[in-house]
Amino acid sequence: MNLEQRLTDAALHVAEHVEPPVVDLDAVRSQAHAKRRMTVALAVAAAIIAVGLAGIPLVAMGRDTTAPQPAVTPRSTIIFTLPDSDCAAGRCLKPRSYSIPLGLDDSGRRLRARMTVLAGGWEAVGDHHRITREDPAGAVVLSVYQPHEFAGTEPCQEDGATRKVAPDATVDDVVRLLTTLPQFAVVEGPRALPAFGRDTSNLKVRANRVSCSAVAGARYNLAHIYGSEGYGEGYETDPSFESNIYPGRQVLIEFWVLTLEGKPVVIEARQEGSPGDAIIQELDKVRESLTFGIRQ
Repeated sequence: MNLEQRLTDAALHVAEHVEPPVVDLDAVRSQAHAKRRMTVALAVAAAIIAVGLAGIPLVAMGRDTTAPQPAVTPRSTIIFTLPDSDCAAGRCLKPRSYSIPLGLDDSGRRLRARMTVLAGGWEAVGDHHRITREDPAGAVVLSVYQPHEFAGTEPCQEDGATRKVAPDATVDDVVRLLTTLPQFAVVEGPRALPAFGRDTSNLKVRANRVSCSAVAGARYNLAHIYGSEGYGEGYETDPSFESNIYPGRQVLIEFWVLTLEGKPVVIEARQEGSPGDAIIQELDKVRESLTFGIRQ
């Protein structure tokens, strides 16, 4: 296929999705001089594509313009699964709504959380259901998950989350495990607190300094969680999916525990070090956007 034909096909493809000016491409080709054929085809294609781009909204970002915009609730109805993102590599999490898989109910329906990120600067680990934002003094972390196990007596070991959560665990069962996390003390709660349109139990715990041995890479394994779908039977409970904490800083965690179609779900909002008010407020905004349901 020659260049002229490819340009024509591209122009017709765009024209199918927008309302461009009426252009008779056959007439243009037949009337043009042989030496001008390619020029005419290029001009026609460019005109149609320009009209097409003007008529196509920026759906993925929920914006009508490419100009910088203030933080607003994304208008797109497209929900993306939470990906991996790394600001150091120039790939911060984009402001939009994200879906987080939370496992299956007893009928095999897929449970989901949905969160909306309103501003830039967030990183994410999709399979760990975690987003993070840092400033020079500390970091904030938000995780949403169905837990399988919580930290045991040796939480810094690779399989340190050893206290199992029953598949049909109640809110009270989960709260009891959270109030006895090694190295942490309860500073508020537990208390009944409506949140996310549901009944929850809320508590705060604090560690003055999370400590692990000097083994390189050692982390505090707070929880093993339901990870991701589509990787084969049993993979969703692999301990590599976890909520973990790097040692060396003070940590304050606020938990909300709820049940979704009979399954326990934990929302974990964490402050590490002494993060500033600005990113704490951003953490609160994302947390408050959370909703829960079943994938249709």
